[in-house]
Amino acid sequence: MIKAVIFDMDGTMLDTEHIKEEGLKYAGKCLNVNIDNETLTQIRGTNNKRLKEILCSKFEGLDVQKLLEIREKYVEAYFENHPIETKKGLLELLEFLKNHEYKMAVASSSNLEVIKKYLKKVEVLDYFDIIMGGDLVTKGKPDPEIYLKCLERLGLSEEECIGVEDTANGVLSIYKAGMKPIMIPDLEEPSKEIEQVVYAKLESLLDVILLLKEIN
Repeated sequence: MIKAVIFDMDGTMLDTEHIKEEGLKYAGKCLNVNIDNETLTQIRGTNNKRLKEILCSKFEGLDVQKLLEIREKYVEAYFENHPIETKKGLLELLEFLKNHEYKMAVASSSNLEVIKKYLKKVEVLDYFDIIMGGDLVTKGKPDPEIYLKCLERLGLSEEECIGVEDTANGVLSIYKAGMKPIMIPDLEEPSKEIEQVVYAKLESLLDVILLLKEIN
């Protein structure tokens, strides 16, 4: 029986992934490197540590820390002037989970401070029992570390939780943790490899409610 749902944030609960990628492309232009779509697919959904490793291997001599600083300023400036939009069905799903006494957790590659700031802005922070940020783990998605830590802190087994993600890296992280991966695509459709490991590919967070009714 499923007792908890663990959510990714960017691109899954909040419509923020595309702005972060715009910021990364802008930062790349500032530092004279081309962050193309292939590179974005590689790093999408992972934490800053893993992102640094990938970009350093692709762009010799790149000051990745400077790149991330430029991106963060870009993203921060954007959200000072624009609201953070939630993905379709988020509030309905969170209310359903709360009313049916599911535990809820966040496993996001964003830093903990950013996660709390964004979730507070859209007034959903208090729904969550556990929040794990990418700065709290040593290995980024697709490594399962962040989901395993969530399971440990929730005090539940992998069979008792599902994870909800929008990226291939996120889905693989859930799968490697032994949980059921639910994918709601945002900026990328699943590859054949990912289709083989997802438990369900859904259109929106509203569909998670129907799925849980079927499972339980």
